Amino acid sequence: MNIDKSELNKLCKVLALTNSDKPGEALAAFQSAKRLLLRQGLSFEDIVAQHFDDTGMSLQEQNAVLKKQKSSLQRETVEQARELKEHKAALKDLLNQVWELREGETPCAPVDEPPKETIDEFYWPSLSG
Repeated sequence: MNIDKSELNKLCKVLALTNSDKPGEALAAFQSAKRLLLRQGLSFEDIVAQHFDDTGMSLQEQNAVLKKQKSSLQRETVEQARELKEHKAALKDLLNQVWELREGETPCAPVDEPPKETIDEFYWPSLSG
């Protein structure tokens, strides 16, 4: 559905002639443009569809909107990553408290007890990062 650059340049030149004050010249230019498009397997509707969406925005306008959306999503992602880091720290703190309570429930631990694993090893090794 795309028209190559040289054909597009020809089309633009021919369409410029449709602004002629002479009706015959303008009509001939329009018919020439139509033949040029037909050789490419395109129609005027195809050309319009390539440059405008259903809302009537040009590709440049669509591009600007998408760039704004991208920036907004990037800011949102950074904020969510920050929140996730805070939640992860809070969860680690909570697990440390649970670990301390768990250790406090053993009033008489044997002297020859092997070293206990850390909370990170016991619960979530991924919390250490």
